[in-house]
Amino acid sequence: MKIRHLLSLFAIAAVSLLASAQPGNSGLTAHEKLQLLQANRDLLEDLLDQGVRVADANTPLDRAGECQRSTDRLAREFREALARSDADRADEIGDHVEKIVVDGFLPNFETARRDSKPGSPDYERVQAMHRDAAASIDKLTASLPSDGPLAKSKRLQQVREKLADTSNKLGKPAE
Repeated sequence: MKIRHLLSLFAIAAVSLLASAQPGNSGLTAHEKLQLLQANRDLLEDLLDQGVRVADANTPLDRAGECQRSTDRLAREFREALARSDADRADEIGDHVEKIVVDGFLPNFETARRDSKPGSPDYERVQAMHRDAAASIDKLTASLPSDGPLAKSKRLQQVREKLADTSNKLGKPAE
């Protein structure tokens, strides 16, 4: 049942991205809509492939790792949106990052952490994964502009809050 939930999460993220590129996005030229559709199509394909890998993973630790790879893919898209000063796109991607981390990565990570024994290879992998996930969220937060018009965007202020909340839910990795 958990696998179905994770696949649904990836499918919802993918459909949401595709829907955002459909006609009706106010203020976009035909060329911009085409670029957004292409970007969404590539991201959609990547997320669906990643969702299949999550479903194929045999352990909670492997599923958490696949969710982390999805988060990393979304992080690239997030940084590209910021580079284009596209606060709306960054906010949308921020929502997907939050969902995958909170609904996909964390439940699997918590199960893997609970099941791993200190000193075991899985325990070391859990610790490394926690450090990597925390670093990814910190890096995303640090990529948000701190000055200029984009920094004043309400949408990006919301993204900053979502990332802070996600970081809090993830917790600090053990040193």
